[in-house]
Amino acid sequence: MRYRTSFVNRLSIFVLVIGFCSVCRADEYVESKSPDGKFALHVSRGEKQPFPQSAEIIDARTRKAILELGKDKVFDPEAKLLWSKDSQWVAYFTLTKEYTDDIATRIFVRNGDGFEEIKMPDIAPPKLPNGASPSDEQHVRIIPGRWTQPGLLELEYEIVSDDWGRTAEQVALQIDKDHHASVVKSEPERVTIVDYYLVLPKNTFETPARQWLHNATTVDKENGYLSISGDGAQPSFEVALFRYRDGRPLLAVCEGELEGDDRVIINFYRLGSDGRMEKASRRIFPIEDRWSGGADEPDMSRNWYFELPRHGRTVLVRNLKTKKVLHKVTWNGEKFVEEK
Repeated sequence: MRYRTSFVNRLSIFVLVIGFCSVCRADEYVESKSPDGKFALHVSRGEKQPFPQSAEIIDARTRKAILELGKDKVFDPEAKLLWSKDSQWVAYFTLTKEYTDDIATRIFVRNGDGFEEIKMPDIAPPKLPNGASPSDEQHVRIIPGRWTQPGLLELEYEIVSDDWGRTAEQVALQIDKDHHASVVKSEPERVTIVDYYLVLPKNTFETPARQWLHNATTVDKENGYLSISGDGAQPSFEVALFRYRDGRPLLAVCEGELEGDDRVIINFYRLGSDGRMEKASRRIFPIEDRWSGGADEPDMSRNWYFELPRHGRTVLVRNLKTKKVLHKVTWNGEKFVEEK
């Protein structure tokens, strides 16, 4: 399982890329049709180990190859093209290493009936957070966000580690009339719910938090909300960001039981002195869940579930069967208080 892109880019790319996917079989697909309808991306997987990936920009109508993008060691079922609105500029991004989350980007400009590659400039990596070691395992992703105008591309340069979390820069590349690309803006990305989520205790989920972002169904940085689908080993869960009065973060994590009801367990995490999230006292929330109090077995008489807010600061507690709201519990900056 892989964390495919940063959460916000994962969503914005699906919106910005005008694409279609005509799947021939699991190891071959056509994706990312250009706005003018003339071009698309064709990706196929080699038949023999190490199963290299072949990718090419094709004529969307005839499927004729227009530009060979080369062979990569890793087959990426989510490789994509990001087109400018006029279909004259395109960024290609795909995985670069097997069993990692590393992503690289290449950029091209339309040249007659074909495309010409633009050399990527040297981009300074984001500054590592205090306490992070360059020797820690790191996953580097350079991901295109959008073409804001012809020849101007916004990127996210992101480094993620299971040991210390995430650091990222928002970068803008300008391509001049001679097709030379240069960095015209580079600024640190503000800290969001994703950064706090990535430094949850390592035993919070079945595998590192980073990996579950690949399953994200909703990633809302602005409002501080994540919704993530589980699988056979990890129940689905949602995460909401609250703030103490002094600005410190508090994460609420609500999940279901593996073979039971959804969203019946809720826990809270605050930022510790080591820069990682740590479990907060359950006493800040007045409504117990099935496992509150350290019980060895769930209390099935607690037949309610929790609904974290995407907007606002109020958690709803609903009856599992009727969905009726039983309690409204609002964060006041220090604790959750039940509304009368």
